[in-house]
Amino acid sequence: MPYICLRRTDIPDGTLQVLDLSPNESQRNLIYDPPGQTKYIDRVQNDTVSVTASLTAGTYKGLAAYLLDNVKSATTNAGHHLTAAHANTMANNIITNLLDAGIACDAAAINAQLGAVDAATVITTVGSVADVLKILAGAEYVLPVGSGASTAAWTAPAGSFTTSKYRPTYDTGAFEISVGVGVLSKLKASTFSYGDVTGGAVTVYSDTGAVL
Repeated sequence: MPYICLRRTDIPDGTLQVLDLSPNESQRNLIYDPPGQTKYIDRVQNDTVSVTASLTAGTYKGLAAYLLDNVKSATTNAGHHLTAAHANTMANNIITNLLDAGIACDAAAINAQLGAVDAATVITTVGSVADVLKILAGAEYVLPVGSGASTAAWTAPAGSFTTSKYRPTYDTGAFEISVGVGVLSKLKASTFSYGDVTGGAVTVYSDTGAVL
């Protein structure tokens, strides 16, 4: 299950389409064809999270919310939730240093970004690399207001992915062709131009976070 991630901040959601995947969502036979693969590419969500009296101060969406909800601190608050500041910094670093730089976002790379903020913290305490990649590819993770995020105790994750915003991509023959010579090959190329600005628009990851 590969992940197509929008790496440029100057391209609005709902602008870039991948139309050479199969089946085409708007043309498929609803009886015989599986769910469509053509899609718009949306930017990662990443609300800035805040915690008051060990509870989230608002409803938050995106990567920082996911990290706050699913990753245990290894050092600063060993075995408990990250601080909000650490979750925000970790999320920003993953987006800037990995996704936007177009480099691998595998377990080692993610853990390096987490550990640089809170030593020895790893993504697999409760969360997963697949979840991070899914969020980077535009999936919506929502952490409700009032969710437990104590730095002195661990509470089970309270957030969840919504089902309406994100369409998974599968590693099919059409996908391989698109990455090699089709639409995705053009969108990820350094020669891609949008708004008179040249540079790769997307980073495409495998299900382990390797760059395709």
